Amino acid sequence: MKKTLTIITSLVLGTAVSQAAVLCTTTFNRTGTSLDTVTVNTVSDVGLSSPTSISASDFNKSTSGNDLLASGSIPSSVFSPNSNVGDNQNNTWSVSFTFTNTGSQDMLISSIDLSMIGFNAQGAAQNAGGGVANNDYVGGADGYSNKPINITLGMSGQENQTLAYNGATSTNESGSWSGIHTGSYEYDGVLLKAGESMTLTVTASKNENYGGGCFIGLTGIQVNGEVVPEPATASLGILGLAALMMRRRRL
Repeated sequence: MKKTLTIITSLVLGTAVSQAAVLCTTTFNRTGTSLDTVTVNTVSDVGLSSPTSISASDFNKSTSGNDLLASGSIPSSVFSPNSNVGDNQNNTWSVSFTFTNTGSQDMLISSIDLSMIGFNAQGAAQNAGGGVANNDYVGGADGYSNKPINITLGMSGQENQTLAYNGATSTNESGSWSGIHTGSYEYDGVLLKAGESMTLTVTASKNENYGGGCFIGLTGIQVNGEVVPEPATASLGILGLAALMMRRRRL
């Protein structure tokens, strides 16, 4: 009996939190050179949703206007503000997204993944020439091929976190659109209750180690974490397992 109770206790602890998973993925589709041509697509199996477009109130850049750098060569999946954040003018841009837990259960946020890609003023993929020799950046490469850009992620109620991304999309001089770099921002189980919302703000700014030109765009957001089981559901499951174990023990 004592052994059985010990096992049941272990099951209770194990059932308290579900396995970590992808809560949602957000991608973009741009058809023109302004904010109102950007469609936001969020896919979630657990009810984490976002608006389907970006409003002017959620977007800011230090250079004039709300225009995007939308040369025909830039993939439509890249949200690409027209602001050079790599030079010494200390240009910045930022965009905010509000995610709402439309499900019936609470969620715990464990990390946010941001995918970025660099490009130049002509709308071509950013080449690797003239960078700095440091391999510790997100997507960093060997040699003088890194063009670091600071990407800061803010979450409502949490401290800002900054990662330095390599803005070069490839290690060759010609550049390519294959060099999408993904960095992960870690959190200690941020609770998002059912029916509540959180705001994520992505800000691009100059990295202190690089003064050359570089634009950078956002290609995707992934929210990772777990759904917290409802107490009633967890209790019923535990009681059922306990009854089954006791029955088998008597047999």
